[in-house]
Amino acid sequence: MPRNRKKPSPGDSQRRSQAASPADCPSEDEAGAAVCEQELHQAIENTSFRRQQTRVSAYRSVCEGLVQRYCPGSLAGRKMALVESVKRSLRKGNEEERLWATSVIPLLALQSETCADVLELVETFKPVMIGILTDVSLGNSNVRMKCCSVLGMLCFIGEDERADEIVSLVKILQQTIKNVPDPVSGDFQAVVLRSWTLLLTLLSPHKILEHVKSANLLSPRDLMAMLDSNNLEVRTASGESLALMHELLCQHDSSFFQEDLPDLLNTVRKLSTDSYRFQGKRGRKLQRITFRDVLLYLQEGVVPEMRIKFGDETLVLNSWMMHRRYDCLKDVLGMALNVHLEENALVRDLLKLGPKVERIVRCSGGRIEKEFRHSFDASKERSIARGKERDKRLFHLE
Repeated sequence: MPRNRKKPSPGDSQRRSQAASPADCPSEDEAGAAVCEQELHQAIENTSFRRQQTRVSAYRSVCEGLVQRYCPGSLAGRKMALVESVKRSLRKGNEEERLWATSVIPLLALQSETCADVLELVETFKPVMIGILTDVSLGNSNVRMKCCSVLGMLCFIGEDERADEIVSLVKILQQTIKNVPDPVSGDFQAVVLRSWTLLLTLLSPHKILEHVKSANLLSPRDLMAMLDSNNLEVRTASGESLALMHELLCQHDSSFFQEDLPDLLNTVRKLSTDSYRFQGKRGRKLQRITFRDVLLYLQEGVVPEMRIKFGDETLVLNSWMMHRRYDCLKDVLGMALNVHLEENALVRDLLKLGPKVERIVRCSGGRIEKEFRHSFDASKERSIARGKERDKRLFHLE
C-alpha cells in the first residue's frame, strides 16, 4: 500500500513561491525589452545603409519600435545619427523613402524627455518640411500631405509658447489651402485644414480673435465656404474646425459668431440629414454623424463625450479641442496610443492626464509588486512651461 502522504498546506506553496527568485516576474519583460532595443539599434544603423530598400525597411522597423514602446533611453547615443539619416532621406530619397523617413519625426518628438529636445527637432526639421510643403512642383503628392500633417504635429508639441511662430506657420497652411483647387485635391486640403485646426488650439482666444479680425487667420465665413466642397473629408474637417473655433472664440467674445450663426445652422442642419448621392454608405454615415454632433453643439452647447479606458485610468474627451488633440495623437500612434497614455509623460501632459499613477502588478507566483510610475523631469518642466497659456485656453472648457 502506498504510504500516507501529508496533505500540502497553503503555507507550503507560499513558501515555495517565496523561495523563487524575486526577479522571476519582471525577467521576461526585461528580456523582451532588451531584444526590442537591440532590434531598434540595428534598424537605426540600417537607415544609413547604401541600398535604398534596406533604408525603407529600416525606417519601417524604427517606426514600429517607437510606436509600440515608450523607450526614450533606447535612443541614447543614436538619436543624432537617426536625425541625420532622416534629413538625408528627405533631400534625396524617392517617395516611399521620404514617406517613411517623415513618419519617424513625430515619433522622435514624442519619445523626447525634455522640451529642449523637442525644440531641437523643430529647428532641424521645420524648414525642410516647409520647403516640401510649399514646393508646388511636387503637385498634390503623398509626400506633401505627409509633411503637412507631421509639421503640424511637430509644432504642436514644440511651439506651444511661441505664438508668433505658430501664426507664421498657420499663414503658410492657409496659403496652401488657397493655392490648391478643391476638385483636384480635396484630401490634401483636408489634411492641411486639420493641421491648421490643431495649431489653433495653441493660441489663446484673444490672440485668435485679434488675428481673425485683422484677416491673418481664416474667418468663420472662409470655413463655411468649405462646407460646400464636393469632398467629404473637406466638409467634415471644416465642420469640426468651425465647432472648435466657436468653442475657443466664444470664451472671449460670445457675440462674435452671432452674425454668421443662422446661415451656419442652416448649412449644418442640411448636412446632418442629406448626403451626396455619389458617396458610399460609409461616407454618408460619417457625414451625418459628424454634422449631427456639430449641430447639437451649436444649438445646445453639448460636445460629444468620449471615454477611453487604459489600465486603471480613464481619459475623458469633452471639448472639441481635446478631441482634435487626441485624434492627432491617434493618427501617429494608432492602437499603441494606450501604451503611451500610461507611460509617456509628454503624451499625458498634452492630454492633461497629470503624472503617472501607481500600478499593481501580479506575478505568476502570486507575489504582488507595486510599480510607481514617476513622471520624468520632462513632464514637470513641460507642465510649468505650458501651464499659464494652457489654463487660459482651457479654463472655460472644463
